[in-house]
Amino acid sequence: MANSYTTISSSRSPITIAAGFIGAFIVASLAVQMVRSQRAAVAPVATSGTSTQVEPVITSQAAMWSVLAER
Repeated sequence: MANSYTTISSSRSPITIAAGFIGAFIVASLAVQMVRSQRAAVAPVATSGTSTQVEPVITSQAAMWSVLAER
């Protein structure tokens, strides 16, 4: 009895391949940002006993532009 094998070749569109690479790039960049933000959220260890002051975050666009207007 002879075995017969059938191979099916599927060709993917270049647009599908490009979309896959772009999607993988976006997911990887989001993963890198997530890891970096988690590392930044960890409180630094004070080694010399000096305290560092944290600058407040400016959330308003008007506040950011006012700094440029002062120059």
